Amino acid sequence: MKVEDFNLRGGLTKDQIDLMHEKALYLVEKEGIHVPHEGILSLLSNYDGVIIEKQNVRFRSDLVLKSLEEARYPIPEYAKDNWIVSAGAHQTKIFDLDTGEIRETTLRDLKDMIKLGDALDTVGSAPVVPLDLPYYLQEILMHKTAWEYSRYRANDMFEHDPKPTVECAQYIYDMSKVADKWFALGLYMISPRSFDRKELEIIYRFLNKGVPMWAGTMPIAGVNGPITMLGSILQAMFETFACLTMLTLLNTRSYTYIQVIDSFIAHPFDWKFSSFVYGSAEDIRGSLNKISLHKYYNMPFSVKSLLTSGKRPDAHAAFEVGVFTLIAALAGARVFRCGGLLTSAEVYSAEMLVIVHEIIEYIKALLKEEEFSEERLMVDEIAAVGPGQSFIGRKSTLESFRKEYWEPELFIHSNLGQWREMGAKSIEEYANEIAKRKIKEHTYRISDEEKRELDKIYERAKNDEKLMESYK
Repeated sequence: MKVEDFNLRGGLTKDQIDLMHEKALYLVEKEGIHVPHEGILSLLSNYDGVIIEKQNVRFRSDLVLKSLEEARYPIPEYAKDNWIVSAGAHQTKIFDLDTGEIRETTLRDLKDMIKLGDALDTVGSAPVVPLDLPYYLQEILMHKTAWEYSRYRANDMFEHDPKPTVECAQYIYDMSKVADKWFALGLYMISPRSFDRKELEIIYRFLNKGVPMWAGTMPIAGVNGPITMLGSILQAMFETFACLTMLTLLNTRSYTYIQVIDSFIAHPFDWKFSSFVYGSAEDIRGSLNKISLHKYYNMPFSVKSLLTSGKRPDAHAAFEVGVFTLIAALAGARVFRCGGLLTSAEVYSAEMLVIVHEIIEYIKALLKEEEFSEERLMVDEIAAVGPGQSFIGRKSTLESFRKEYWEPELFIHSNLGQWREMGAKSIEEYANEIAKRKIKEHTYRISDEEKRELDKIYERAKNDEKLMESYK
């Protein structure tokens, strides 16, 4: 037998979610969403159960339920029965690894942070934006670099890298075919219940390519959603249901799904400082409700527990990440987002990513399954060691101590004297050394042939005036 798993009880009840589900369906059917795109409106008008009044679109409930039932969630093999860290994304400022100063991100940072993330087995979107490159090449390079230097980045349903124009999306799509990498298009709603016309145009132009498409939304409690977290979560459900239904009807050549990153969640907001408050108590409660909803709909889920309002990789940041991640893990989460992000996603830190990785390893050690058996009770060992003697030299101890105890790389268990002998370094200093070492020692590269083909596509993009114009 095994020791019973530890778990967290509570969250939204089935009856509560049943009511929220009913109200979300009501809003989709009776209120609808704003769709400012004539081509998409024309396609939707062909379906029974879709009611269009000018640019407002309502969907009959049975269409919503069918879309929820048909949604597909392709979990990558590496993520099955495993703990997953997503490290990023899209940051434009970074703590310099040499000076510690905050500065704008570069292509070198993009490569280094992808290498570090790959060394730590992280997934998700490209971590930073290469601001030293022309604006029309930045998103293309984020994908290209992620694919060249990592196994998992921008390569499954945990990514949400931007593809902001049709022309940019086409280049990334072409590169994905060459490199045999994941390509999907997402459609974020602009709360309350509208869309960016440019994003709708990208969806419209890619309907004939047979690519997966996902629905997402990001209501902020009290800003573009109701002030109560429950009210904003209901709005997220309503908007997501409507967006998913629309994509399911449009994307007949592939499948659709609800984005597992920001779905069914309300983002907390601090009215004193006019800022997001990730890592707060309110943020944790909202994420626990999100977990309840994902379980109700039998969907995979991730939590944004690695994002903090801390300004440096310090005690504030580590406390928020540690508490949030432990609570989420006890509630069943195994995919954790935003590793390396500080000050509510304003700046990236390699040191924070190393600290985050250590926190996850700590929690994994805490919650690991432990077999209960007579062998592990070690009755014979207890009987064999006399009064006042030691177990240190016993064969069983020497053979098993590494398996019984987690050996941290960062949170080392040295005493005061040993710590002083090792240089009396802070956690941030140790994390800096580990990050630099892992970047230097990183070896993964895409194949030479695939790299050459990606370079050819990139060279075309560099001088593509239509691509440049699409960003204006």
